[in-house]
Amino acid sequence: MDELAPRGRRLGAAVIDGLLFAVPYGMVKASSAPFLVIVGFLIFLALFGYQCWLVAKQGQTIGKRYLGIRIVGVENGENPGFVRAVLLRTMVNGLIALIPLYGLVDILFIFRGDRRCIHDWMARTKVVPADAAPAPVEAQPM
Repeated sequence: MDELAPRGRRLGAAVIDGLLFAVPYGMVKASSAPFLVIVGFLIFLALFGYQCWLVAKQGQTIGKRYLGIRIVGVENGENPGFVRAVLLRTMVNGLIALIPLYGLVDILFIFRGDRRCIHDWMARTKVVPADAAPAPVEAQPM
């Protein structure tokens, strides 16, 4: 079996990403000043856009990058790209997560032997150490 990212690193990356989004979310929810609400919302949108770009281009969020793990396709170990990494793994999974208890079931799938959550199955991805995955095309020397 290919080398897989440790479960603790995946959890750590999710916590880091969640904390990053907590700051602008808190600004929007806790502030009664319209200026802070707008600034918090713009920061949230910018962070979300940057995270989507990172996932599409490098297979990493800020948290995954910090902890040295990467999302790759199961069939070839390469970057899965925008549709699979962002749309399926993030957006569609986020919509399905509106179903009660789905989020818990999705997380519990990480305890399977292949460490793939439901969102990994939907997008045909897995998470590996960054040094075990091919470098993104933009980062390879010519």
